[in-house]
Amino acid sequence: MTEHDATAAGAADQKTKPEDRPLDWGTETEMSAVDTVMWRGDADRRMRSTISMVEIYDTEPDWDRLVAAHDWGSRMAPRFRQRVIESPLHTGTPSWEVDPDFDLHYHLRRVRLAGDGTMADLFTLCEQLAMTPLDSARPPWEGYLIDGLADGKTAYLLKGHHALTDGLGAIRVLAQLHSTTRDPIPGKPQPAPPVPKELSALDVLTRQVGEEVRRVPKLAEMAFDGVRALTDPKKALSRVLRYGRSVPRVAGMISPPGSPLLAGRSLSWRFLAFEVPFSALHAAAKSSGASVNDVYLGGLIGGFRRYHEKMGTPVETIPVAIPISVRKPDDPEGGNRIAVGRLAGPVGIDDPFERVLTIREQVRAARGEPAVDVLNAIGPLLAWLPGPVLMQFSGTTSQNDLQASNVPGIPWETFVAGAKVERMFPFGPLPGCAVMATMITHSQTACLGINLDAAAVTDQDLFADCVVEGFDEVLALADGDPTGRMIRVVD
Repeated sequence: MTEHDATAAGAADQKTKPEDRPLDWGTETEMSAVDTVMWRGDADRRMRSTISMVEIYDTEPDWDRLVAAHDWGSRMAPRFRQRVIESPLHTGTPSWEVDPDFDLHYHLRRVRLAGDGTMADLFTLCEQLAMTPLDSARPPWEGYLIDGLADGKTAYLLKGHHALTDGLGAIRVLAQLHSTTRDPIPGKPQPAPPVPKELSALDVLTRQVGEEVRRVPKLAEMAFDGVRALTDPKKALSRVLRYGRSVPRVAGMISPPGSPLLAGRSLSWRFLAFEVPFSALHAAAKSSGASVNDVYLGGLIGGFRRYHEKMGTPVETIPVAIPISVRKPDDPEGGNRIAVGRLAGPVGIDDPFERVLTIREQVRAARGEPAVDVLNAIGPLLAWLPGPVLMQFSGTTSQNDLQASNVPGIPWETFVAGAKVERMFPFGPLPGCAVMATMITHSQTACLGINLDAAAVTDQDLFADCVVEGFDEVLALADGDPTGRMIRVVD
């Protein structure tokens, strides 16, 4: 979370300042349909949607200030004091409720790193903590201050359920909760703690029924639009057919077969961390006429190509999924506003320039799919399905060899309780896929976190070396000398 001056004068008089109110983030009282799919997916241990962020600090933050920062942050973003209340039938969308027994002592913890305090020791600990399930009876997040890193550095692990927010929403709230200075900032907003209001099963059911009633006018409008479209039957039929052909592609029903090398699945997560100057990615993108995201995907898929070759199992394509943000300017902050794009990862293309341009065209096609937002469209219906049936829809992610996302980070220096945040490494969940890759740009450094299934990628050190080689290939596309290289964070 972030900086807080526990002795600020404004804390004594919370009702006199009009700005002493929470952020407009995570204010919905009900869980969205997409978030519901993620939340209920936890019933299958292979589908747990725990996301993690590992921050590296240049020094040890003051513990008392850190505790106060979390107290302040949970008042500024009350979602961190809310728990999930299920419906009595475990169908429909659950509700968010302020936990009447919210206990910061439970959520914020302090541990000391064993071993020599290397980065490898750190990520081993973090992957173990990330694999531990969250308590569904409490607000779904935990924070760990991790002492004992070499060179006087400290780490912080924030883990939470994906139902809280998507990557973009997480960065937006962290940007507002992190401080811009080492020193305490007086006069900051000091909203009062949210008032608990316990919901009964009947309250949740009543809210769900009300939602369905409010959806009737929208459904009637859609039906009217459908009837009106029949005035031009040829055009209407064309739209229906285009959408119908698009649905199987978006749903992953039409995708390349998974790699036999990556077919294994287990409950074991392994973390790999890398960093590369953002300027190097930008230069390679500019030289190749592509985006930074295209170069990022090109580096990842190049790493997969080299790994398959060195393991003696070359393949031409692998199934890849990317999130596509459908967040609109007037959408509420928090929650997930994402759709899924499907790619046939061109692992068989050895030329990095051709590979990046092939990915560029595939990404454009995925973004332009008529049914790109189908999951959000049918989400309200999916939320009413029984858990075992719902898992059949969630299980489509298990066919992916790679899921990759690229989230804009915080472009300025940030601090936490007197410590400077040097790096932010994100680690997404493994919802049945072989590898989950997430990149965030913090200040001028692109930080890449890879979460992989230990049964799918059996030689993790070799895979890490191949990822570095894959990125070096695409970074070399920059005009002139490359402005930087990727390094693995291990020591």
